Amino acid sequence: MGPSIVDVNVLFALMHARHMHCRSAMAWLDRQDRVGSVGICRVAQMGALRLLTRSALMQEEVISPEQFWMGWDRMIRDDRLVWVAEPPGLEPVWREVTLALERGQCAETDTYLAAFANACEGTLVTFDRGFRRFSGLTLELLD
Repeated sequence: MGPSIVDVNVLFALMHARHMHCRSAMAWLDRQDRVGSVGICRVAQMGALRLLTRSALMQEEVISPEQFWMGWDRMIRDDRLVWVAEPPGLEPVWREVTLALERGQCAETDTYLAAFANACEGTLVTFDRGFRRFSGLTLELLD
């Protein structure tokens, strides 16, 4: 079994102390006891960077890119967290996930993350109940 791959919303909550799900995300992380058990991919990293530095969303709590990278560097020192590169063979899995969508359904970042977790033989960890729509995805839904 591969690592637990965190969704953008979990990474965002881990990096923002006043996020409404921060406590839940931190409690989940506290339960992870294996080195390298929590995987972070580039798409989740990019999503967290985009959200945390977006003034329209964060308003007075917006951070600079420099603050993001300082926080990232502190967080990634945790030996439970591991950088997960795009797995070989991801594209055919991603195609399968997107081809299962009905016409008019958006093939957004969620399809990529679902395929990524499947290709890694990992579990996707998220607050987003919408991931239930992906058959064959091993999913851990946080409250």
